[in-house]
Amino acid sequence: MLDGRVLLLIFIALVVVFTVVRVLGYMRRSEQQWEQVDKSKLRKWEDDEDQ
Repeated sequence: MLDGRVLLLIFIALVVVFTVVRVLGYMRRSEQQWEQVDKSKLRKWEDDEDQ
Protein backbone atom coordinates (compact mmCIF):
# COMPACT_ATOMS: atom_id res chain seq x y z
CA MET A 1 0.00 0.00 0.00
CA LEU A 2 2.88 2.35 0.74
CA ASP A 3 4.27 1.89 -2.76
CA GLY A 4 0.99 3.02 -4.28
CA ARG A 5 0.94 6.20 -2.21
CA VAL A 6 4.54 6.98 -3.11
CA LEU A 7 3.83 6.52 -6.81
CA LEU A 8 0.74 8.71 -6.52
CA LEU A 9 2.70 11.46 -4.75
CA ILE A 10 5.45 11.29 -7.38
CA PHE A 11 2.85 11.52 -10.15
CA ILE A 12 1.15 14.52 -8.51
CA ALA A 13 4.52 16.23 -8.04
CA LEU A 14 5.39 15.66 -11.71
CA VAL A 15 2.06 17.11 -12.82
CA VAL A 16 2.57 20.18 -10.62
CA VAL A 17 6.12 20.72 -11.91
CA PHE A 18 5.00 20.24 -15.52
CA THR A 19 2.17 22.76 -15.06
CA VAL A 20 4.44 25.37 -13.44
CA VAL A 21 7.01 25.00 -16.24
CA ARG A 22 4.31 25.43 -18.90
CA VAL A 23 2.85 28.52 -17.20
CA LEU A 24 6.30 30.12 -16.88
CA GLY A 25 6.95 29.39 -20.56
CA TYR A 26 3.66 31.01 -21.56
CA MET A 27 4.46 34.04 -19.38
CA ARG A 28 7.86 34.41 -21.02
CA ARG A 29 6.35 34.14 -24.51
CA SER A 30 3.67 36.68 -23.62
CA GLU A 31 6.29 39.13 -22.39
CA GLN A 32 8.29 38.71 -25.61
CA GLN A 33 5.17 39.30 -27.73
CA TRP A 34 4.29 42.40 -25.69
CA GLU A 35 7.78 43.81 -26.30
CA GLN A 36 7.27 43.35 -30.06
CA VAL A 37 3.94 45.23 -30.13
CA ASP A 38 3.89 48.58 -31.94
CA LYS A 39 2.88 50.61 -28.91
CA SER A 40 2.37 53.77 -30.99
CA LYS A 41 -0.91 52.26 -32.23
CA LEU A 42 -2.29 51.57 -28.76
CA ARG A 43 -5.14 53.70 -27.49
CA LYS A 44 -5.92 54.59 -23.89
CA TRP A 45 -8.87 52.59 -22.60
CA GLU A 46 -11.77 54.55 -21.17
CA ASP A 47 -14.35 52.81 -19.03
CA ASP A 48 -17.99 53.49 -19.81
CA GLU A 49 -18.86 53.47 -16.10
CA ASP A 50 -17.03 56.79 -15.49
CA GLN A 51 -19.51 58.76 -17.59
